[in-house]
Amino acid sequence: MRKNQPIARSGRTSNGRNGRKAGLDPVTGAPPRPAGPGMYLHWEGRRGYRTRMPAPRVLDPLPELSYGEPGGNRVIEGDNLQVMISLRSHYQGTIDIAYLDPPYNTGRNDFAYSDSRYNDPNADADDMVYVGNEDGGRHTKWLNYMGPRLWLVWQLLADHGVCFVSISDVELFRLGLLMDEIFGEQNRLGVLVWKGSIENNATQIASEHEYVLCYAKRKERATRVWKGQSEAKEWLLATYRDLTKGRRRVNVASIEKEYRAAIRAHVEQRKQEIAENGESDLVDLGRAARYRHVDKRGVYAAEDHTDKPTGGYFYDVIHPVTEKPCKKPESGYRFTEETMDRLLAEDRIVFGKDHQRQVQVKKYLADVAEPLRSVLTTPAKLGTGSLRKLLGPPAVAQFPHPKPVELIEQLLWSTGYDDALVLDPFAGSGTTAHAVMRLNASDGGSRRFIMIEEGTRDDRYCRTLLAPRLSTAIEQEELPGGFTFEVKGRRLNRGAILDLEREAIANLIIHTDATGKGRGIARVGGLSLRRRFGWLRCGAFACCCGHLASFAS
Repeated sequence: MRKNQPIARSGRTSNGRNGRKAGLDPVTGAPPRPAGPGMYLHWEGRRGYRTRMPAPRVLDPLPELSYGEPGGNRVIEGDNLQVMISLRSHYQGTIDIAYLDPPYNTGRNDFAYSDSRYNDPNADADDMVYVGNEDGGRHTKWLNYMGPRLWLVWQLLADHGVCFVSISDVELFRLGLLMDEIFGEQNRLGVLVWKGSIENNATQIASEHEYVLCYAKRKERATRVWKGQSEAKEWLLATYRDLTKGRRRVNVASIEKEYRAAIRAHVEQRKQEIAENGESDLVDLGRAARYRHVDKRGVYAAEDHTDKPTGGYFYDVIHPVTEKPCKKPESGYRFTEETMDRLLAEDRIVFGKDHQRQVQVKKYLADVAEPLRSVLTTPAKLGTGSLRKLLGPPAVAQFPHPKPVELIEQLLWSTGYDDALVLDPFAGSGTTAHAVMRLNASDGGSRRFIMIEEGTRDDRYCRTLLAPRLSTAIEQEELPGGFTFEVKGRRLNRGAILDLEREAIANLIIHTDATGKGRGIARVGGLSLRRRFGWLRCGAFACCCGHLASFAS
């Protein structure tokens, strides 16, 4: 094993034969770090990742880079650890959904690490360099980078909050153990597989997917049933709507004929594209293609769901043509005779050509509740296409692998939180914020976002990519909302506080509390502190400065 590599370890500690008792930490309320017998992740730096935190920073708004009416939306430029610690007092326990797309540590210039920032979280990381595959401690460095950030995300989440983390197989297993430790294994909701591409290069195993780990702050408080989106369902319903649009009278037989022809043409075209190119952007209808019937209520499938495995009901259902009883299920009908009479009256029963066949039940596509399935098939190239459409080819060259907006929409929508406060501390090109605004436009939700992005030493993505993308998307797609652009300012120490202007101090008090206990001073009765208390008086101003200076000393 390489030096400084993390290891899975089992053993006993001074806490006793069985280690720490099960349950939450009595001080933080968090799942305790494992100790004692059992298997858990150990690496050099694990002992202090929850305590080695930076001091809060002033978050200064930049009106010239902000856009529209913010409505609680924030785009913040700076190191996500320093920014999240600055947000903690105001947002601790309030984030509904966190989505993280951290560095995958592939060794291909995707993970930059700073020794100075590790030793001093307040450092500006001028020594930051990309970690390569030849670095014997690269996994340890990645864990030291991710540990405190995930710990802060856990603190910011509400009790009903959920966290999604995208990752590849390079750090999948270490990330899982780390999240088990921070969130608690009992709060793991599952692992999604995102199949986003086709790999045709000759190799031992063609890699065509990534992973999304899903955890809850407290599983019992999260939404119990998550919703899935079916591209096949949406395609079928949209096709039916297009065929009936603008028609005063709908000839059901004619519509059904055109509808079935559209399905056949779609399936054949997709097969042809796959045969020629190995892939297709057309929706895979799969089993949803069985919804090929149409009546005055809409699209439906004829399902064989009239029988009951045991203890069914026996009665006659008369065929409308032969006027003879239809064939009965061997163990009887699942419906009572009264229910069957109602279904017949509502035209919900499908008869065969004659009475020799069992009857079927109409299942309408619009009524189908699709669960969130563990395999997502959103094409990865949709992310590049969306960014290119908004900002042109240079943006794709600048940020070549953005996540598809459609993928993040699915994750956010599945939880059922249509008024969610969404945090993305690895905001990149702003896909998560774009998804939030699109969802609000489609379902009338009131979701808000907090995006944090530092960029690289040579390119501050917040200014060059993220903010321009969001403002352009709002204009071109007519999306609701805007955002406040903020930058990470000075560290909160005595000198910085005494040098602040009065308005900056007001902003500091409202948004920051160095204790991190969630008892920050907020606006009172809709008035700012300056208007409320008349800060033009030197005595009150000096008193406030003294209080804050003692806070930071």
